Amino acid sequence: MTNSISYNTNENKQMDFQGARPMNSVRSTKQVISNIHALVGGILFGVGVFVFALHFFFDHNSAVLSLQITGGSLALSGIIELIISAFFRKSARGEQTKLARLKAEGLSFPAEITKIQRHVGIHFARSFPIYAECIYKNHEGRTCLVKSPSFLHENKHFDLFPYSTAALNIPNNDNYSALVYVNPHNPQDYAVEIYTQTYGSARGL
Repeated sequence: MTNSISYNTNENKQMDFQGARPMNSVRSTKQVISNIHALVGGILFGVGVFVFALHFFFDHNSAVLSLQITGGSLALSGIIELIISAFFRKSARGEQTKLARLKAEGLSFPAEITKIQRHVGIHFARSFPIYAECIYKNHEGRTCLVKSPSFLHENKHFDLFPYSTAALNIPNNDNYSALVYVNPHNPQDYAVEIYTQTYGSARGL
């Protein structure tokens, strides 16, 4: 895991130091949450506007009032979902902007993943969010501890009971590799990029 990694800024994939295993960037939890809320919000808003518009075709006061209330409530719920989506999208873009800045201006170090933690309580079909705790040696030879942003780990099988003891097993550290980008003037200004290793025909996250 401490092996150095060659990085190509024009690709979303990289090879490990032996050039034998392709590696893909993991999916951001915040971006996935944003996409889900955007989808739900768009559907609710569209349905709400449609239901609200139906009241123009009715003359019965009770029916008109019911359609207005139902349509307005659905549309309002959709707007709330879209606002939540925008919040997570902005946060995810902030992380990507910081990563791009530090890639261009900072120092890069291969990191060793020492622990992977799961965010209990969140589950997306076969995937669940995790984050990695890593250590790396900086240009002064000091060992530093950093934490990655949340990303999704994909199970091989769908879990009917995602919070059972078996389903809570944490993925092996060897499934992932990490690079740390650090501001040379401020070690607190850093970004951790996680990659999943693809073996054979296995699909990356």
